[in-house]
Amino acid sequence: MTDFVKSYGSGVKAVGDYTLQGRGIVYGGQDLTGDRFTKATDLGDTRSFVGTPVYYDHGLSSIRGQIGTVKMWTPTDDGIDVQIELDKRLDYVGDVMKLVKSGALGLSTGALSHLVVRDKGELKRWVVGEISLTPTPAEPRTLTEVKATQNDTARTAAATLSPSDIPQSSLSLKGTTVENINQIVQDAVVAALKNVAGTPVEGGVMTAPATKTVTSRGFSNEPNEALKYYLKTGDRIAAKATLAEGSNNTGGYIVPIDLYDQIIARRDEQSLLGAFNFRRIKTNERQIVIPGQNTKSSFAIVAESGSASFSEPNFANSRTVTMYKYSLAMKITSELLNDEQSNLQSFLTEDIARAYAQAVNNFIIAGSGSSEPYGILARASNSVTAASATAVTFAEVTSLEYSIPGAYMTGGNDVGWIMKNSTLGKIRALTGNYPQFQPLGTNAIAGKTGNLRDLDGYPAFTSEYTPAMTTGLKSIIFGNMNYYNFVENGQLEIKRNDSLYMATDEIAYFCYFRAGGDVNQGEAFSYIIQA
Repeated sequence: MTDFVKSYGSGVKAVGDYTLQGRGIVYGGQDLTGDRFTKATDLGDTRSFVGTPVYYDHGLSSIRGQIGTVKMWTPTDDGIDVQIELDKRLDYVGDVMKLVKSGALGLSTGALSHLVVRDKGELKRWVVGEISLTPTPAEPRTLTEVKATQNDTARTAAATLSPSDIPQSSLSLKGTTVENINQIVQDAVVAALKNVAGTPVEGGVMTAPATKTVTSRGFSNEPNEALKYYLKTGDRIAAKATLAEGSNNTGGYIVPIDLYDQIIARRDEQSLLGAFNFRRIKTNERQIVIPGQNTKSSFAIVAESGSASFSEPNFANSRTVTMYKYSLAMKITSELLNDEQSNLQSFLTEDIARAYAQAVNNFIIAGSGSSEPYGILARASNSVTAASATAVTFAEVTSLEYSIPGAYMTGGNDVGWIMKNSTLGKIRALTGNYPQFQPLGTNAIAGKTGNLRDLDGYPAFTSEYTPAMTTGLKSIIFGNMNYYNFVENGQLEIKRNDSLYMATDEIAYFCYFRAGGDVNQGEAFSYIIQA
């Protein structure tokens, strides 16, 4: 869902064949919606704005696709100056440049509406997601008169207005009111782009290229509606109208971000990722290097005027994490798809999340690193051997807990246990030893708190992907989960196949995600191995 503000500076001008420059955001004053930016506005600048997509009028006209990218983003005392490079491969980029050179276009930013924070007209947070070239003015300090000439070009009268030139009750400009200036500008745009966008129809509205309408509910929820429409009907044209195709060879459609977030939230609830503070990394790379120390740096006492003590870290434990493609195939009957009362999206969300959680739990625990991610059991460097092939003692479990270096025994949900539910039951049944691994109260050891899923004050997660208490198997894991790196690309793709199960009148669905993982400090983990 995107919320737009028309924020103009001195207009946009050409500084090269396909390069434009102008002020994208103006500090102070108010635009026609009553909003104002300040230097303190959070624009989401924890990441670089270079590469931000550029659209024509926020993609709300018949030109729906991206037309360029931001090359420079320069904060000044008065606002944000931007430099834009248009995509010269586009057929209509020459017509857009004509409009720029005639002064008919300005700049506007678009932000994600659910992140926007306003306080009495001041924009506290406006996370910029895109910037647009647009003829629709909202910043009153830069309104100009635009009209079409007989030779189908657009031009603008002189002069940017100052705030004092603009009456608040009825903003007018050389006889042109705010209420009809949009129509004048639109007529100029139609004249310049009519050979590209289609023949003008009554009212000056440009005829859009032939596309299929997916929903009449507006742009705010169109990606979700398009995906749901595609899943129910298999209409690829509808999906392509609003969904980006995957960049890999799966050929599916990327799940919209809000639906993806729902799936990930349910995945985390059912997986280790929701139980412990794993180190999470998102990347578009197929491989990334995670630093891991072998020897650590340390201080040493030296004499006055003596040489410094060199103690260089050794990163021999660094890991190269590979991203693996995971797939899921499922079948859904045509009857269910045709049932308008069925909540297909809810069913898919729950089923994909459950399967996603199982895949994550499997490789975090037991991944071998051979054509799959590394798991904790393959990397842990500490172990305790149980005397029995099918049981453990109080002393062995205690020894496991204290087998990792004390520096890794941090608080929060960093440190904990992983085992089968049946194994946890056997530990609970141990007798004759204090504290018999019961949940600890707030006044027990070192102020730890506990619940029925705690052992000695540390959370215990049960998973069937942990080996059973059987000869030679590693049945219990204990360690600091923050030293396991879970890497994902932050996308989920889905596609439909109508013909694979035609004989049984079922539709096949295929889901794909990419993820990987590895331990970068094996000494942070320990396990019990059965005799």
